Amino acid sequence: MFSKPIILIVILILLLTFYLVIRLGAGKKKNIEDSKSLTNYLFGVRILIIILAIVGLVLWFFL
Repeated sequence: MFSKPIILIVILILLLTFYLVIRLGAGKKKNIEDSKSLTNYLFGVRILIIILAIVGLVLWFFL
């Protein structure tokens, strides 16, 4: 079994990878800045990642 610090690192790496894949799939930076819907979409993705990170931290602390 993995130790607690390794589990936290794995969770954070997975969340970062999840964000990077979505960000790269959204297109070039210029396209994102020009499109209001893409900007709102990426904002929502950032909020989701933050919520998942907080849940992961809470579970990590109490389990």
